[in-house]
This record gives sequence, structure tokens and C-alpha cells, in this order.
Amino acid sequence: MKRKMLATIGSVLTLVILLAVGCMQAQASEPEPKVLEPEDAVETALTWLREVYPDIAPERGISWIVVDADAPNGDGELLLGAAQKRLVSDEWEAYVSWAVVAPDFLTYTITLKNPTLGWYWEGTVKAVGGAVGEDIEMQEMTRELAADLARRFVEASPTFVASGMGDTLNLVEARDAEAPFSWEFVFEFDSRHSGYGDTSDLVTLPVITPHRVVVTVETMEIVEAVMDGKWNMLAQQLISMNEDAARDMAEDFVRNSPTFAFDGIPATLGLVETVYPDIENAWTFVFEFQSAYAGYGDRTGQMLAQVITPHEIHITVQNGEVVSALMDGQWNMINQEMVS
Repeated sequence: MKRKMLATIGSVLTLVILLAVGCMQAQASEPEPKVLEPEDAVETALTWLREVYPDIAPERGISWIVVDADAPNGDGELLLGAAQKRLVSDEWEAYVSWAVVAPDFLTYTITLKNPTLGWYWEGTVKAVGGAVGEDIEMQEMTRELAADLARRFVEASPTFVASGMGDTLNLVEARDAEAPFSWEFVFEFDSRHSGYGDTSDLVTLPVITPHRVVVTVETMEIVEAVMDGKWNMLAQQLISMNEDAARDMAEDFVRNSPTFAFDGIPATLGLVETVYPDIENAWTFVFEFQSAYAGYGDRTGQMLAQVITPHEIHITVQNGEVVSALMDGQWNMINQEMVS
């Protein structure tokens, strides 16, 4: 009896071992999932497009020239941990971009366009499995489609993200540009404080600041974007400034300051002197204006003496930035406080 039991147990153990070995061999023999390279992802998308849009999609056998390209984000800055390739043929252009992540999480973003005929498409391809997703169906480049691209660009810009007031963003003008399938769009919006770009580490005026943005779109690509005529939104830097532009910046600073915004008399504002400091690309502008009440800053809720009050302001603009602003020799207009 014991011998039969031992034999049975031995048989069971042998079977378990054989099954385990078999499973291990099966697992070892399973091939690794194929991970698409960027060019393979584009071909996968093209194959899908030929099935869905047979009369529009690029034909088979197209010869592409592939080059590495920078991967910008919505505001024109380069993305860290991202890559992009550009594929060019006689009539078509394709961009494929991706984040540098593990293959299971890797998704290629692809845009395809024909600058000659005006066709445009956006979609995605999974690196593992090759599943194709469509974000923007194949269609002609239109003013409406380009306007949506321009609006998304403005909304993603550091200036708007930092303090833009969403409900104030409006498209106020759209006009045709010279090149085919190209347009210029003019947007206006208000910010909660002054300054351009990422102002998180900068001293800014807590005053509603209006902005005017001109975005140029050529064949569904943003080629130029300028805010207030002075801020390059693609390069995220001030446009080289001359004295006239610096003076305009200084005057805008005064007009947007809490003291002037509260009770400044617009007709009295004027430039009385320009001083040239011994500093490269710097000017000091002296303005004068009158207020309807005494005091400085936003005096809402304060007891005020209703008396015409003259002010003299010295504003220094250096390298396209207001670096100093002093009112009557005693009010720091940048920090909004009395000089100690």
C-alpha cells in the first residue's frame, strides 16, 4: 500500500515538473513584441490612410528623405525627453514625434500634409501593436483649421499660462497671407499681471494687462508669433528694441500702473525728458501726469484728499525690460511700496 502511494506521489511530482518545464520553454520561445521604429510608424499610418482615404492618401512607393528635427512644444520651446523626425517627398511632408519612454507606453504622433494641394492629417500610432488613432481627419487646410491651431498655440504659450484670463481670449481678425494656405490671425486677451513668458520668478505688476498677438500659419505650421509687437513667442524673448520701442514700453508701464489706472488723468500724461545712461541698450524716460486724488497705488476703499496731484516718473528700460520705475522719488512702482 505504501509503495503504491509513493509511486502515485512520484508520478504526480514528475507530471508537475514536466508541466513547469514545458511552461518555461513555452515562455522562453515566445517572441518579444515588435516595437515600431519612427519610420515604420509613418508607414503604418500611410497604410491605414490608403484604406480610409484611397483617393487622397500618398501612393505606395514614395521615396522619403528622413532628417532629425527638434521637437517643440506649444509655445515653441524644445521639449526635454522628446524627439522628432521629418520625412519629405516631392509633394508630401510628414512629422513624427514621440516621448522617450518604455516601448509599452510609446505612442508616435504623426502629422501629414501636402503643401501643394493643401491636404492635412493628424494621428497617432502605438509603437507596440501599431494601432492607428485619428485626431484630425484628412481634409483641406482651411482658415478655420489654421485658426484653431493658432488659438491652441496662444493658449499653451507661457505668457497665457502664467496669467492669461481665459474668458478674454478672442480672435479679432483673420487675413490671408501671401503664400498659399497661409493666414495671419490676430488675438487679444488680458493677463492678471504684467510681463511676458514664464513670470513665476519675476517681479510683476498686479494689474490687468491687455495683449495683442499676431500669429502667422503657413501650411498648418506656425512660422511667426509676436505679442504686442515686442515679444517673440517662438523664441520666447524680446525682439531687439530701439529707443522708440523702449519709450512705448515705458509709457505702457505707466498707463498700466495702479496709480495711473486708479485716477490718472490720461490727457496730462507726457514724456518730458529722455536720459541716456552709460549702459548699453538702456534708456531712462521721465514722464509727468496728474492724478485726481492724493496717494499711490490702488487706493480703493481709502479716505482720499480730492486734489489734483502732479507726479513725475523715472523709468529705466534695459535690454527690453523695465528694470527701475520710481514715482516722485519715493514710490517704487515695481514693488508697489514706498522707498525705505
